[in-house]
Amino acid sequence: MWNSEFMIVALIVSLLFGLLMPLAGGPAVYKRLSSSGDALSHSALAGVAIGLAAGLNTLWTSLAACFVSLLLLELIRSRFSKYAEVGVSVVFALAVGLAGILSSYTNASSFDSYLFGSVLLVSKEELYLTIVLTVVALLFTIFFTPQIFASLYSPSESRVAKIPTRILNFVEDLLLALTIALGSKIVGSLVVSSMVVLPTAMALQLKKGYKVTLVVSEIFSVLMMGSGLILSYYADWKPGATIVTLAVIVLLLFVGGRAIYERIVMKQRSKKEETASLEK
Repeated sequence: MWNSEFMIVALIVSLLFGLLMPLAGGPAVYKRLSSSGDALSHSALAGVAIGLAAGLNTLWTSLAACFVSLLLLELIRSRFSKYAEVGVSVVFALAVGLAGILSSYTNASSFDSYLFGSVLLVSKEELYLTIVLTVVALLFTIFFTPQIFASLYSPSESRVAKIPTRILNFVEDLLLALTIALGSKIVGSLVVSSMVVLPTAMALQLKKGYKVTLVVSEIFSVLMMGSGLILSYYADWKPGATIVTLAVIVLLLFVGGRAIYERIVMKQRSKKEETASLEK
């Protein structure tokens, strides 16, 4: 494995995406807009179909499709402020429809490779874009963590404090869209939206503060991406499907472990209370 250049590149990209996905997906989870990832991932697939049908670079058509979908989501949300999920449903339906129609004009094997990703076939262009996007997301998170937390915790108070919540929200949504567009090739359009959410969901099981949750989600994400890629190589499985399945299994173990831990703590507390009442 370590003697193959394409595997080393694939591992580097996977680890970079491990860092990137919680940074892009965390705010969406906190804002309860995780379903936006599904709409954007299918938009990326529609962009791929456009690129394959028109003979264009699928990476750029995928990025363009996600950006247009993001603008459409924002437009619909502004019109239906009390029903934000309407925008997700409209964009999701449009993306699925376009992808289905245009897939008839593409090579089936080429189109299918984007469903579960082809991290082993990552180009240098995609590698460089992943590096740039990861660095931008890290810098944005590092320099604006207090403002991001404030806007997530209380948007109304943030506006009173003159924090540019609209700009922050747009940048967060843009990072999410670009991450999903790139991830549709690397992880796969069908699973990238899940991987954007799962690391934060795992970290939330610890019930710690915002910064701790962010750091823990980064660790989980990197471990899942790296170990999933290595496992898929030796088991000869699809990398994207292996990574997301492994992440779900770990999440379920965390949920189950948390439930068992809480039961044990509750039993110990009840015993202490009983003992204290008897002593009185």
